[in-house]
Amino acid sequence: MTNTFSRIRFATVILLAVTALWGKAALSADHTITAVAVKFKPMFLYIEPGDTVNWESMTGHNVETIDLMSPEGLEKINSELGANVTAVFESEGIIVYKCTPHWGARMGGIIVVGKPEDPSAILDSYLATLETDRSNLPAKGLLKKLRKDMESKGLL
Repeated sequence: MTNTFSRIRFATVILLAVTALWGKAALSADHTITAVAVKFKPMFLYIEPGDTVNWESMTGHNVETIDLMSPEGLEKINSELGANVTAVFESEGIIVYKCTPHWGARMGGIIVVGKPEDPSAILDSYLATLETDRSNLPAKGLLKKLRKDMESKGLL
């Protein structure tokens, strides 16, 4: 009787673990960002933690996350020119990225993962970095447009 009970308990634990892992995988989604001329489409992407983002049609372009405009601990992306890129984002936050050769033409985008705590303060802190690091000045317009987009969606 005790042996049967132990087997049932063990089977239940295994079943719950497999269901939890499979359920998380089933809930994650794939998203595509496409390089079109000197723009990324969509410019803003809202995803959930665990989702995958694919950058495609990257001929002549790359993807580079901006360290000062990404959550702490995020693994930096800096792809080769012309390479399609895939990344999974596990943590909530706001990530600003750019195409390095076309940054002067303001080719960049922003990914919002989950529901970051105090997104308005995050945007303000990103804008504040522009006072000391002018190399990311093209991000100013992106950040202002994102604020409007988030306001229109009731996220701020």
